[in-house]
Amino acid sequence: MKLTMTVFLSLIFASSAALAGHHEEQPDPAGGSIFFQTDDPAAYIALLKSDEKLFKASGAVQRGVCFNSTGMTESGRGWTYAFYPNMESALAGSDALVDPKNQDMIRKYQAVSNFRGSVHYTVIRPHPRSLASATARNIAVQVDDVAAYLGALETMEAKGKAKGLDVAFSAYTPMGAGPLFSGANGTVPYVADVLVHFDAPTSGELGKFFDLMSSTDMGSDFYDTVAKLDRKLVMDQIVRCMNTNSAM
Repeated sequence: MKLTMTVFLSLIFASSAALAGHHEEQPDPAGGSIFFQTDDPAAYIALLKSDEKLFKASGAVQRGVCFNSTGMTESGRGWTYAFYPNMESALAGSDALVDPKNQDMIRKYQAVSNFRGSVHYTVIRPHPRSLASATARNIAVQVDDVAAYLGALETMEAKGKAKGLDVAFSAYTPMGAGPLFSGANGTVPYVADVLVHFDAPTSGELGKFFDLMSSTDMGSDFYDTVAKLDRKLVMDQIVRCMNTNSAM
């Protein structure tokens, strides 16, 4: 199987210590994703964990992988992510993927996965904390007032934490996204104003949070707020993610 690896870029969840401590005059953190399908997720994860050569050559701060649990039509669908201090270093990291010195490793990825697309993003809300592994609801949203939408999410996150749940979210503006791929035989292009990754350390913890959203004032307050916004979900999925490599 083939994987055309254009860049190891994604910032789906991140360490605030690495990314949130930047000054106003500095560029925002940046990243992106490579989407793929594999018949052997365990082999793909093992390859990522063992691949320090390409990881170091790309200059990434952290790298990992997410696999779809729901919201996809093909088994073994997922994406790699890596992230960087800014878009300059994120885009420069793609040079490692076309460097002849790294083609032996590229061929190993081609042997275990099929390429399904890629996307870049700027981080507009760094993740408050980094988990070694997590279950998340990953959504893409069209909304005119991104700041108001993120404000509603921040309130929702705070209320969940106040109820003792370990939940948090991060948000990103897509750049150069093109279509995101869905299904084995076609693509579903979308235009999104913001990508949101809302996670918890376990699937049950995330499920408990959404139980509260559907049965308490926490949820009704959120939905009342976003009902006033021109909001449309254009992608919605549950994913399981893990960090595989770190330069920290």
